[in-house]
Amino acid sequence: MRLHLIIPVVNELDNLRQLLPYLAGELNGRGTITVADGGSTDGTAEVVRRLARVRYLPCAGRGRARQMNEAAACHVEHYDVVYFLHADTRPPRGFYDDILRSTEAGYPVGCYRFRFDSDHPLLAINAFCTRFRGLACRGGDQSLYLTRAAWEALGGFDGNMQIMEDYDIIQRAWARFPFRVIPRAVTVSARKYRANGWLRVQLANLRVFRMYKRGAPQPEMVEEYRRRLNPW
Repeated sequence: MRLHLIIPVVNELDNLRQLLPYLAGELNGRGTITVADGGSTDGTAEVVRRLARVRYLPCAGRGRARQMNEAAACHVEHYDVVYFLHADTRPPRGFYDDILRSTEAGYPVGCYRFRFDSDHPLLAINAFCTRFRGLACRGGDQSLYLTRAAWEALGGFDGNMQIMEDYDIIQRAWARFPFRVIPRAVTVSARKYRANGWLRVQLANLRVFRMYKRGAPQPEMVEEYRRRLNPW
């Protein structure tokens, strides 16, 4: 299996310094890593370009959906599976084999459960819920893999979306393909919760999720999320 691992970023240098060597070691030549940069100003370009086995892609515009689509379109004929990962998320050791086994078992699309890098008991509840199938239990923090055939059939992410693009593609995937939640966990940074508090983040997520379900315009959802939460 030839894996294309894609990380959309804007100013994530501190996370990338630790994450990229780990990912490269796990892949061990069995795939390619692309850092899809939406306009970082923290020195990301200079550092990533010096790393072996990592491709740096300066994207035409900012927005995770657009960045991930642009990266996935690069040399697509050379890969069997695309795997999307946030810069503040670390997949477990053996993630390549997990994805390989899942695709061979007939699941062309899937994700992981997650846990936080925090022992806060309320965050443990969030993590526990990611083992269930419901859309409210999903999200980009869990990472997402798609076979090339599934990716092309779905047409990638909706490039017009600024937020909730992961929920959109998962919903479309569920309608067409078997979907697997791999029974292992990626480790996600709790930085958003540290900066805002558990209740504040939960209420913001619930509000925006409800807006998404009723078809609210993208700018309204983005503004609502930014209004409710402080940057980290």
